[in-house]
Amino acid sequence: MGTGAVIVAASPLVITQLSDEKPVILRPLHDYQDIRKTLISYAMLCPNPHNKQPWKVSLSKSNVIRIFVDEERLLPETDPYHRQIHIGIGCFVDSLIIAAKHFSMRPQINYFPQGEYDNLSLEPLPVVDITLDVVKATVGEDLHGETLPNETLFRELSRRQTTKIPYSPTMLPDSVLANLSHLVTDQQHYIKFISDHKDKTKMASYLVDAITIEESNKYRSLETINMFRFTNEEFAKYRDGFGLEQNGVSGIKKWIAETMFISREKAERDPTSFGQQGINKVKEVVADNPHYALLVTKENSRQTQIKIGEIYNRINLTCSHLGVAMHPMSQILEEYDDMRSLQTTFKQHFQIETNDTVQMLFRLGKAPATAMTPRREVKSILV
Repeated sequence: MGTGAVIVAASPLVITQLSDEKPVILRPLHDYQDIRKTLISYAMLCPNPHNKQPWKVSLSKSNVIRIFVDEERLLPETDPYHRQIHIGIGCFVDSLIIAAKHFSMRPQINYFPQGEYDNLSLEPLPVVDITLDVVKATVGEDLHGETLPNETLFRELSRRQTTKIPYSPTMLPDSVLANLSHLVTDQQHYIKFISDHKDKTKMASYLVDAITIEESNKYRSLETINMFRFTNEEFAKYRDGFGLEQNGVSGIKKWIAETMFISREKAERDPTSFGQQGINKVKEVVADNPHYALLVTKENSRQTQIKIGEIYNRINLTCSHLGVAMHPMSQILEEYDDMRSLQTTFKQHFQIETNDTVQMLFRLGKAPATAMTPRREVKSILV
């Protein structure tokens, strides 16, 4: 406390010297001779679980981008059947399609070109082939179900973000929720908004219980710690994960936290204490949150998971265009034994059919932007 008082009392110049480092832009280049690499560089900016960036790409055919799951970038403790990972692949696919259309290409999608594996397995097979035809699409032509012009969506690829800080309690206009509803067109999928005060209070309780269950296991906590970046040096080294700034802690507060309170060594030595901070963060963001949304499917195949990722990505880009923040809250959807009872109760309360799968649960509202998460360079994902 004494040290904190000294820092707060210091001159603005000293505080600037301590805390205002020039940010290093850790995002991929977008200028390649091979247009496929340029498309990939934009696709990599998409949302994905824990910012694992769980994709590998082959360019062995001249006009094809072949996409695989990167088996070294999984979340086995919290996503044991790799459902969230495949949703992340879907986000990548949708962003790549938007980028391809921007560069006057007509992308053709072939899911699981060598066969689809079941939703409990992961095999080293391609999940998507995207064939690129250099034929300019007709103006106004709908190639992938967009409700916004493709150029608007393309601009949002580099602007969109996951916003993890508390949102204003002010409700969004009905027109915003209606616009998002129109993005879910398959009869096997639906979106459900939670905006009633009693239901939001119940949702907040479920989400706090879910993060508490997740953090009750050391190995699940360590999986999150593994993707937390404690310093700028870690961000520069790994170019993935997330850190304090993505949670709204910046400037002098970030410097104090990194210097005196948190470190990888401390977190790994005492994951329970680190996990408690995650629980506290969830309690903070669910208090007075204006809206939640559920993306639900009637079945749960690998292809369905990828398509839900495409829809989620399109919702994220649309929200970005409309100035709406969003934040996935995935703990209660995780598929390990400790979570099953709470998950069943949650589905019953919100009248989700027993055999339906809630693929995504996320907050919606208004909040200022936070720091962008980093991404690796294209070469790191090529095989």
